[in-house]
Amino acid sequence: MKKFLALILALIMVLSMASFASAEQGASIVVGLMGDPGNIGPFQGMGLGRIGILFTTYEMLMVKDGDEFVGCLMKELTQVDDLTYDVEIYDYIKDQDGNPLTANDIKFCFDTAKSIGNLPKLSAVDSVEVLSDYVARFHFTSLAAGDLESLLMECPIVTQAAYEASADQMATDPVTTSPYRVTSYQTGSTIVYEYTGNYWQNDESLSPSTSKHNVDKVTFKIIPDAVQMTNALKTKEIDISAFIDSAYIADFTAEGGYSVTAIPDNTSKYLIFNTHVFQDANLRKAIAYGIDVEDLILFAYDGVALHCKTIGNNKYPDYVDAWDDEEYYEYDADQATALFAEAGVSNATYRLIYAVSDQNTAMATAMQADLMDFGINLELIPYDSALFGNYKYAENDEWDLMLDEGGSSNLLTNVWKLSLDRRDQTYGKTVGYVVDDTLQSLLEAAMADNSPENMDAFHQYLKEQCYEYGLLAAVNNLAHTTVVKEAKTCFRGQILPGACEY
Repeated sequence: MKKFLALILALIMVLSMASFASAEQGASIVVGLMGDPGNIGPFQGMGLGRIGILFTTYEMLMVKDGDEFVGCLMKELTQVDDLTYDVEIYDYIKDQDGNPLTANDIKFCFDTAKSIGNLPKLSAVDSVEVLSDYVARFHFTSLAAGDLESLLMECPIVTQAAYEASADQMATDPVTTSPYRVTSYQTGSTIVYEYTGNYWQNDESLSPSTSKHNVDKVTFKIIPDAVQMTNALKTKEIDISAFIDSAYIADFTAEGGYSVTAIPDNTSKYLIFNTHVFQDANLRKAIAYGIDVEDLILFAYDGVALHCKTIGNNKYPDYVDAWDDEEYYEYDADQATALFAEAGVSNATYRLIYAVSDQNTAMATAMQADLMDFGINLELIPYDSALFGNYKYAENDEWDLMLDEGGSSNLLTNVWKLSLDRRDQTYGKTVGYVVDDTLQSLLEAAMADNSPENMDAFHQYLKEQCYEYGLLAAVNNLAHTTVVKEAKTCFRGQILPGACEY
């Protein structure tokens, strides 16, 4: 089976030829991006490609800069009571078309994002009230530890005038407050940004690293294949990438004119069961026992990744270290066989959906090969990021299993919240269509007080029910040529081209 798996994976690796990238330092940079964001409008769901371009495209009220949360568009934050906060923005913000940004625009963005439903965290925002031209009052339904900061940096901000003037709701040509404007977007190929020259924030000391603009032109080159990404950097088709496969990282040395940094990813991969299909917990557990995560790590990440022990990884301060020593559905053929028999399932076919990328394809193929040993066939269905997001946040039966990923700016509870807090979904269920009052109450308890006891209680119950199953967290390799003197990344480990030093 391992030989069969290796042959399959070899077939999905395609070599590419490359042209040369930027020659003049500080004038232009080309960034290798693993995924295509698809729709780059402000209120889309998160995905691999979108995370990579997010801070070059948009600004938020607040951002995480290093280890600190700081204001970006927000000048001051004032607490009114436990669930009410006033946000004052700068009174001189203009977007790239010259439209002034006011508190009305803040309300518009949060209201619109909530109604569209692609940013489920925002369900905790009860309402936004306009107090004056530059002060908006936020009323929250609940605020767990770390929620306030995460919510204020969750929604990209644009002016209502620019959004409503856009023929495609900014899907390809967003007008934002960022110092960089999209000048070209070729789906599946490149996204080009150019410095506007008239960025609204004229006091550099007030600009977080996410809003720096140290280079005039930024080109994101979309390269979803690991070998192609490696070749692109080798031939200097690109200048920098945070997605260099571990198998090839030894090719980039200081002697060869490259710098390399290993960056643990804050996101992790996990499997979500459609509980309309997988109603039997034993069947869910059989699938979990039948997948060898070490296979996934080997074939998708060349053996360099963290084997997860929950939904999320140990990068967060509220992670419970004792979980590392627990049994967590490690591959067990005998257990899987017994549980499939107990569930009365054999020779079944299930549809596995995922956002298309080289790693996700390799992981899906490895899972497919593992489960073949138990008479289980996985039909692999890759989608672009936009379509995947549509299926993820809508109640439908277009999928049976979902390979998903999630991360947070601060706490593990916020990773759990993304897919498991049914209050965040428009249809009142988890992403996997679970309605379980015990699960919900344990999650809310952990979010209100993320003590080790509350965190462990939720973790143990989720592990027992196996509604979702944690797989792995990548360790990203960032490598760059001498065009970049010092690389800068956001808290998610994604490159900030405008903040890099040239």
